[in-house]
Amino acid sequence: MIGIEEVMQRISLPEEARKTVRHMDLTQVAFEAWRTLFYEDMEEFLARWNQLPDKHAWALGFYIRLAAEVHDRYREKGIEACVYDQTFYDITIWCKECYRRHGVYGLEELWWLGQSVKMQLFRLGRLQFEPIVINKPLQGKNRTIPAGTHVLNVHIPAGTPLNYEECKESFAWSVRFFEGGYEAYICDSWLLSPHLKEMLPPDSNIIRFQERFEVVKVHYDYPQAEQRIFGEVLEDKERYPEDTSLRRAAKQYLMKGNDVGIGIGVIDVPYRNI
Repeated sequence: MIGIEEVMQRISLPEEARKTVRHMDLTQVAFEAWRTLFYEDMEEFLARWNQLPDKHAWALGFYIRLAAEVHDRYREKGIEACVYDQTFYDITIWCKECYRRHGVYGLEELWWLGQSVKMQLFRLGRLQFEPIVINKPLQGKNRTIPAGTHVLNVHIPAGTPLNYEECKESFAWSVRFFEGGYEAYICDSWLLSPHLKEMLPPDSNIIRFQERFEVVKVHYDYPQAEQRIFGEVLEDKERYPEDTSLRRAAKQYLMKGNDVGIGIGVIDVPYRNI
């Protein structure tokens, strides 16, 4: 098992966040009890974690220790070191977001980050891929993807532009990494909302990414676009900043009473040149 200092260095955790981890007071016995709960009853784990007085900082230290432990499993499976580093860089992304929201270096997206610890999600270059079995059929133009189909769920981590060529490389990498067994890619994201075409030029990174998919459904159950574009959801849309072209366009769209929505997209031939 690698040490926590090496983990923090490899995922470029900020120095102030590293200090938080170093100062964590958790005995090995307590760690093992929490770890058992994490793997066996995530709902109860989250409920107990939510009662901790310093829950955000505690979570950062705990997840760094989990990440250190899982390194051996990556090596045993022959997974490249860069995949480990990229996958667990998500801890750094969400640690910085926690600091932005709460002024504390810590974590709160614990279920999501748990997918990486449990080796159910991997970052391959620009994109993340999660093997899942869909529980509802998805109707495309050419065929229905039935419930029970094994697919790769595509996620788009924050932090860097959605470069077209980098995304193409990620899809190609996923073909090699997962070695078949998956009949389609799916993606459930505000980035696939057709309404974005009303705001962005056709050569934008977002629209080019969106056009890889056939968008089969749009839902409006959560203002994900506002959360991702502006970092928060405000009742008064006038208060949103306009410091980027996307923010300016989205603000004007929302102020007209529109909802960006969330698109569900499918690529049902996973091994073509996408």
